[in-house]
Amino acid sequence: MKIFKLSIFLTFIILPVLSKAQAGCSSNLDFQKQRITEPWSYNDLSKSATCLTGNSYEFIVPLSKGRDYRLMFYAAPVFNNKMTFKIIDQSSHQTILDLPGESSTNNEGTCVLHDIFNVDNGKMFHPYFDFFPESSTNLKIIIDIKPLPVETDVNNPNYKMPEKKERGCITVIVMDKAAVGGNF
Repeated sequence: MKIFKLSIFLTFIILPVLSKAQAGCSSNLDFQKQRITEPWSYNDLSKSATCLTGNSYEFIVPLSKGRDYRLMFYAAPVFNNKMTFKIIDQSSHQTILDLPGESSTNNEGTCVLHDIFNVDNGKMFHPYFDFFPESSTNLKIIIDIKPLPVETDVNNPNYKMPEKKERGCITVIVMDKAAVGGNF
C-alpha cells in the first residue's frame, strides 16, 4: 500500500513539477533560437537543461572544419550569474575560455552572461564567443555553478544550516555558418 501511495505522489506531485521545469528550459531554447540573425544559423547542438546550484556540468560540442561557430550562454536569474564557464579544446587540451558569468567591470571579454554596452552604437549586446576551427575538433564546456552561501543560525553561530539548492535553466546556444575565406 505504501508503494502505491508513493507512486501516486510521484505521478501527481513530483513529475508535473519536473516536467514544468524542463518545459521552461525548452521554451528558453525556443526563445533564443528566434533571436538568431543572418548569417548565423541555429545548430541542433544547442541545449537548455535544468541545473542546480553547487553543481558542475559538462557539455561536448563537436566543431567541423569548414564551419564557423558562435556560442552564447544564458542562465536563470536564480543563479545570480554566480558561475564560471570554461571551454577546453579536447584536441590540444588548451583552455580557450575561463570566465565568470559576471565580472566587476562587465567589459567585453570579461564575462559570459552579463550584457555589455557597445560604445560604437550605444546599444547593449549579449556576449558571444566565435570559433573558426582549422580542423575538426571537440570543445568541452564546463559550467560550474557556485553554491549558495551557507546560512548560520542567529541563536547558535556555530551551527550551519544545510546547503540550500536552487534549480534553474542554463542554455547554451550554438550557431554556425559556412567558413569565410575557405578554411577547407
